[in-house]
Amino acid sequence: MILRSVVMRVLLIAVSFCMTVSYAVADKRVIHLVTGPDYAPYASMELSEGGVVSEVVSRVFDEIGYKTELSFYPWNRVYQRVLNVQSDATFPYAWGRERAQLFLYSRPVNRINIRVFMHQETRFSFTGPDDLKGLSYCQPLGYQTEPELENMIEKNVLQRFEARDMDGCFEMLSAKRVNFVISNDLVGRSSAERVLSAEMRSFIVAAEEPFRTISEYLIISKEHPDAEYLIGAFNTAYEVLLENGTLDRIWQRHLGVKQ
Repeated sequence: MILRSVVMRVLLIAVSFCMTVSYAVADKRVIHLVTGPDYAPYASMELSEGGVVSEVVSRVFDEIGYKTELSFYPWNRVYQRVLNVQSDATFPYAWGRERAQLFLYSRPVNRINIRVFMHQETRFSFTGPDDLKGLSYCQPLGYQTEPELENMIEKNVLQRFEARDMDGCFEMLSAKRVNFVISNDLVGRSSAERVLSAEMRSFIVAAEEPFRTISEYLIISKEHPDAEYLIGAFNTAYEVLLENGTLDRIWQRHLGVKQ
């Protein structure tokens, strides 16, 4: 265990030493991070350190020797900024086939359960994607459509509405303008608490069966001149901090649980 930790730290030093200097990571050694504003408790401008995953990512880059500057934008703008190398990296993003052609992915930084949220008065049984046929749902702008849902939309057996953010989707669900919302456990409940009264929240229920369990990542555009260096250094530093307990302490402080 000690030998593994030493080896990881040596690799981290080696990768950091070899990093080239580019416009985005110049002499100031600053990493410009961007994320969405409404992904509590993982990323939110309203939370301490920008949320638990924001702090984890910043701490990993600090371990490499970089100062981080974190900005919040709507998700579709976040995506374009990183794609066009206006910012260095974003998180937490799920893997997607089209996205993987454009971005490099780090090792996982988060793991979540995706669930189907519905209104108690229009509740339906959910055991799998086929149960969603003939219904309507809300998806925030800039969010990736689940492949099964995309297929149903193309076949005109599922109707998709969009809102500015997850809060807007839960407002639509509460008003029964859609049948369901897809969100991970904590983000969905956080949005409901933020925009709905206690009475209105009592009508919002989640299917017991998860839609799926997925990992989320830090991503960097393949057009970024230092993309491979940064991803490699990030992954190595992450393992060091995971092994010495630093990352578990961050998760414990924010959510009371280990990663």
